[in-house]
Amino acid sequence: MQKLLLSFLVLILVLFSSPTRSSDQSESTYSHFVLVHGACLGAWSWYKVITLLQTAGHKVTALDMAAAGINQTQPESLASLTEYFEPLLSFMEALPSDERIVLVGHSLGGLGISMAMESFPEKVSVAIFVTAAMPGPIVGSFTIEELMKILEMLRAFYSEEDSKASDSNLFLFSQEELKTKLFPLSPPQDVALATTLERPQAMFGILESMKELRLTRDKYGSVKRAFIISEKDEMTSKIMVWAMLTFNKPDRQAEVKGSDHMVMASKPLELAQQLTTIAQDFASSSTYHM
Repeated sequence: MQKLLLSFLVLILVLFSSPTRSSDQSESTYSHFVLVHGACLGAWSWYKVITLLQTAGHKVTALDMAAAGINQTQPESLASLTEYFEPLLSFMEALPSDERIVLVGHSLGGLGISMAMESFPEKVSVAIFVTAAMPGPIVGSFTIEELMKILEMLRAFYSEEDSKASDSNLFLFSQEELKTKLFPLSPPQDVALATTLERPQAMFGILESMKELRLTRDKYGSVKRAFIISEKDEMTSKIMVWAMLTFNKPDRQAEVKGSDHMVMASKPLELAQQLTTIAQDFASSSTYHM
């Protein structure tokens, strides 16, 4: 416990004194991070990173998607990807026109932040995909082979192969899958928390979801993107990550060593530091003043 507390203090000091902060930023200027969770999870999954970022002085908003966390929507009622990500889209719409935030999506949450980038590009300074689905604009220049690879990127985040189907439209991770696929390198307390708080995830058709995303180069493509790789991820295949980074190359990529799919649980200190560095490197206009 003492080692853990010491690590938290060291990271906080690093975050406060990071040399990447631009010289014209005042010490009272910080980033506003908006965090979007993955399938079956909720805002609660970010609790360690929220604590670190807030302690370092940043503003943090962690959202529950529809039928996730404490959101009261029932998963059976969701008919589309847009309905599932409605809490994020409503939040973005309500943001002041002069505020630009750092948008962070984990796993399936990557599809949500992509939708937000397309709808509100002027409100996002940088979008950070944490071992997340990162689709790109579909244009006529893609070959059939490339389009198939893009479909496989999405399919991996919709597949029921690694989940326990509760009926034809919902799935829920079993406790064993939480231990071996999502949280294998995370503390057992986080597995216990996930077992208690996870909720069934609504499933939507791949082709229908691609139509809903409708990503364009003019909007989605105008937002700076960063991708964070998790070294020991058992959920996201290395081939899929390669395909996303090759066919939809981000402006920055980084890797968190020794982390599992739940990077925020297994390596929260390292993830918080990566998020802070990327946010500071990608523009002072993504800040708010205390």
